Amino acid sequence: MSREDRAGIVNDLTREVRKFIAGTILFNQTVAESLGMNSTDLQCLHVLHLYGAATPGELARSCGLTTGGMTVVLDRLEKAGYVRREPNPNDRRSTIVRHVASRARKLEAHYRSKSALLARVLEGYSDAELRLILDFFARTNAPGEHGAD
Repeated sequence: MSREDRAGIVNDLTREVRKFIAGTILFNQTVAESLGMNSTDLQCLHVLHLYGAATPGELARSCGLTTGGMTVVLDRLEKAGYVRREPNPNDRRSTIVRHVASRARKLEAHYRSKSALLARVLEGYSDAELRLILDFFARTNAPGEHGAD
């Protein structure tokens, strides 16, 4: 493949990734509004669901918020029943934040159609291609590879 062809493919791929990200952000905004929350609160829930329980400080770093900002987010999410704070067994001055599973199921209902669409798209790829796609996302999402970490 020529250098120009490769540059064109990289440019096209970058554009498609940006379109995917933009679409995801807009979809998440719609979901957040339908749940009566803001998009930052929803993203915090996604982080908890994907990475598991965390201290407020860890969540703040993962979400790119100040600790004060995270406290406000957690207060709203706790009041709405999406998270609970528990004493941190490793540090009596801290808490651990966990998502509430029954409320997470309500949230997941909004993503069923997107998950089904993704599954249908992925069915068209071979196992080797799926491993390549997985490798791409794993590298892209690696700590330190983007501004959120």
